[in-house]
Amino acid sequence: MRQPEKIRVSEHAERYRVVTDGAHVGRWRHEYAPHTVKIMDTFGKPYVREVWFCGVEQSGKTNTMINCMAWCIDCDPGNIFYLMPTEDTADKITGGKIKPVLTQSPRLARYLTGRQDDVTLSRINLNHGVTIFPAHANSASSMASWAAKHCFGDEVDKYPAMAGKEADPITLIKKRNRIYRGRYKRFFASTPAQMFIYKGTMSCPQVWEWRAQCGHCDELIEMDGDHLILDDDATAESVEAAGTVSYACNSCGAVWSEEDRLQAIRRGRWVCIKGEDIVRPTRVGFHHRAWECLDVPLVEIAIAWLKGKSGTMADKVAWANGYEATDYEHIQQERQEDSILRLVDKSLPKGVVPRDTSCLLLKVDTQRIGFFYQVWAFGYGRDLPVAMIDHGKVESFSNLIDLAAKIYTDADGKKYRSMAGFIDSGGGTNPNNPKHSRTTEVYGFCRRNPFFKPLKGRRTMEQPWDVKRLDYYPGAKGQKIAIPGGLMLYKINVTIYKNELAGKLQYESDNPGAIRFHADTGADFARQLCAEYQDDHGWWICPRNKANHHWDICVYGLAAADIVGIRNLRKPGEQTQARRIISKGVQHD
Repeated sequence: MRQPEKIRVSEHAERYRVVTDGAHVGRWRHEYAPHTVKIMDTFGKPYVREVWFCGVEQSGKTNTMINCMAWCIDCDPGNIFYLMPTEDTADKITGGKIKPVLTQSPRLARYLTGRQDDVTLSRINLNHGVTIFPAHANSASSMASWAAKHCFGDEVDKYPAMAGKEADPITLIKKRNRIYRGRYKRFFASTPAQMFIYKGTMSCPQVWEWRAQCGHCDELIEMDGDHLILDDDATAESVEAAGTVSYACNSCGAVWSEEDRLQAIRRGRWVCIKGEDIVRPTRVGFHHRAWECLDVPLVEIAIAWLKGKSGTMADKVAWANGYEATDYEHIQQERQEDSILRLVDKSLPKGVVPRDTSCLLLKVDTQRIGFFYQVWAFGYGRDLPVAMIDHGKVESFSNLIDLAAKIYTDADGKKYRSMAGFIDSGGGTNPNNPKHSRTTEVYGFCRRNPFFKPLKGRRTMEQPWDVKRLDYYPGAKGQKIAIPGGLMLYKINVTIYKNELAGKLQYESDNPGAIRFHADTGADFARQLCAEYQDDHGWWICPRNKANHHWDICVYGLAAADIVGIRNLRKPGEQTQARRIISKGVQHD
C-alpha cells in the first residue's frame, strides 16, 4: 500500500492538477486564482471539518473543490460523496470534471483500475479502495445508503429546499459521514440565491473576505460602488457604451485603471472578519465578491451596480447575488392597516387616471367563484411610481373581457385603456396549503384572449420571473390534452416581489416610488394588504381564514411591471441629458 504524501492541498494542485476546460487549460496555476490557495490549504488542515465558499460566478468554486477532492484521493483516502443540484448536472460534473482530473493527471491516473465498469456516471471505483459517488439533490434516494469520509456540495443554492419529503439536502449530505467522527471533511460552495450558502458561510465561527491592496498606499481596500469614477448622470447604458471605467482608492484616492485593479487583486490577501482569535476553527467560511474577482471586468461591475440602484427587482437581485455574493434582502416592518390607509389619495377619484401616466395594467386574482381585480396606472421613471385607480370583484370571464376594454380618462379628458392583463393561473404557492384550481379554465381563457397573460407564483426561483411555453393543459390522471398553438406561462418569484411590495408600502406618500390608492379605498382592502407575515425562514405566510386577495394582486402588479418593462418607458419627446464628467479620485504618477 502506498504511503499518502504529506503535502498541502495548494501544492498538490500545482504539481498534479491538469485543467481540461475553460480559459486556462493546462497545469493548474495559482496566478489565475490567487484567492483559492488559502481556501484549499484550510480544507487540508487536520482540525478543519467544514469549508464554506460563497462566491460569484467565475470565482473558481468548482475547480477549488475538484482540487480538494483530488488531494483527498491521493493524500487522505476515503469514500467521496459529490452532490450536484440535478441529475443532469451530476452527470456533467462526472463526465466533464471528475473523470478528466483522474485520467489527465499521471499522479491520479495510477488509481484507476482499468475496468470500464469501474468508471460510470453513478460511481467511480479506484484501486486503493476509494469510491466516488456523484449524486443529485432532487432525489433523497441518491443521497442515501452510502457512507463517505469526504462530502462535497456544489452549487448548493440551486438545491431544492427539501429533498423529496425528507430534510433539506445539506442536512442529508451531512449524514453521509457521521460515522467518520473527527476525520470527515465537508466542502460547500455556491453563488448565493437566498438559500444555504451565504447564511452557512457567515454562520461559520471563522469567516474570511478577500481585500485588494492599493499599489500606491499599500492599504487593503474593500471596494464599493461609491468609489467608482463615473459621470455625474451615468447610466448603465452610457457606461456600457463607453466600455471602460476607473476606480478611486478608498484610502488615498489614487485612480485605478482596470489593470491597476487587477494588480491590486493579485497583491491582495484574505482578511479575517469574524473569529480571528480562534486558533483551530472546525468550520471556516470564505466570502468572495465580484469586486475582487480577476475574471469579472470593472465595467461589468459598474453596469450591474447602476442597475441595482434604480433598476428592476431582477437587477437588484442580480447585483446582490451575482456581484456582492450576498442574499437579496428587503428591509421589512410589520404592516398595520393605518399605514396602508395613509397611502390613500383623497384627491384621486376612483376610475380617474393621474396625469403623466405611461400605461395601465389590469391584474386578476382567480377565485373558486369570481375574480378580484385591480387596475394600476404607472408613471415614468426607474422609481416605478404607481397609482391603483380601480379595484373590485367580478363574477365571470366575460366580465374580465369588459374590464380589458374599459376606457379610463384623466383630468384633461385623455383616454386610456389597459395595455395588458395578468391573471393568476388558479393554484397556490404554499405546498402545505394548496388552493382550489381553475388552471385549465384560465389557460383556455388566455389562449382565446391573448390580452391576458397567465401567471404562476413560485416561492423559490433562480430569477425574479421567467416564461415557459406550455403545450398541454393539466390533465386528470396524467393525461395530456394539447393546447392548440401553445401558451406562454409567466412564472414569478413571489418571495422576491412580496419583499419589494412590503418595502414600497413603507414609503411616505410623497416618495416618487410610493404606491397611491384611489379615494374609495377602504379598511377591508387595507386588512388584506396586512394579512401575510414572514416566518423565521423568510417565507410569506397567510394565516387560515384571512383574505389576502388584493395583497396577491399587488404582487402581480410589481412582477407585471418588470415583465412589460415599464421602468424603461420614456415620456414622449424626452431626450437623454448631456453628461458632465466628475472625477472623484486623484491621479498619481
